[in-house]
Amino acid sequence: MSDFPFELTSYGLSDIGLVRPNNEDVWSSLQESKFFALADGMGGHNAGEVAAKEAVLFLCSSIKEFFTSNKERWETLDLCTFTRLWIENANNWIYHLGKQKKEYQGMGTTLCTLLFQRRSLIYGHVGDSRIYRFRKQRLDLLTIDHSLKNELISQGKFQESNDRPFLHRNILTRAIGTHGNVEAEIQIAPVNKDDLYLMCSDGLTDYVSDKEIYSVLSKTKDPRKVTKMLIETAKEKGSVDNITIVNVRVNEKDLSR
Repeated sequence: MSDFPFELTSYGLSDIGLVRPNNEDVWSSLQESKFFALADGMGGHNAGEVAAKEAVLFLCSSIKEFFTSNKERWETLDLCTFTRLWIENANNWIYHLGKQKKEYQGMGTTLCTLLFQRRSLIYGHVGDSRIYRFRKQRLDLLTIDHSLKNELISQGKFQESNDRPFLHRNILTRAIGTHGNVEAEIQIAPVNKDDLYLMCSDGLTDYVSDKEIYSVLSKTKDPRKVTKMLIETAKEKGSVDNITIVNVRVNEKDLSR
């Protein structure tokens, strides 16, 4: 991964929120591999917390082992294929764990990932945890929620409006661990200097609009400040869920070191 022409500055924070007794969100990063992951667990008896933690641990272990044992210069498309495999294997692991204990049955988690390689970003997701890109004062949502709401919209069966909000917005059509197989969305995008990538759980996006996220990102380029400001905004707007945010900023490499 030494051929990555930029440096990354990142900051992540998970807040239990205003209501929940425990935190079922998990995030992690592998700085050397330039990999980031965020998961939002679901299921009773702390099963959601288990699903999210185990999925992220499984992914990080797989990637660390891969880059430790494979020193060759992998093509971006190859790493895209491996990312899909790692996520599918994580799904199999969580599904397996869910069969081992009665209290874990049906547990699952959302998952979104970032892997920076050369001048590209390989990003993946399952569920409704999101990835945004802020570039040149423009905010783009890179992922599409795997939700019943989006599925109905794509089928032309529902059109949301302020007068007709969708009552079942948190019903997912895909998640890690709830079924033996899952299809992960994997994409590749070019990376530019000064890009800011934001990963978040729905504890943020269910309460803070894209317009409000844009407003915060426009005020500062510091990942730490952005993360804390967005979490405070979500809590001020009454978020009853766990809130987890990871921000990754792309900087020009300091060649003087």
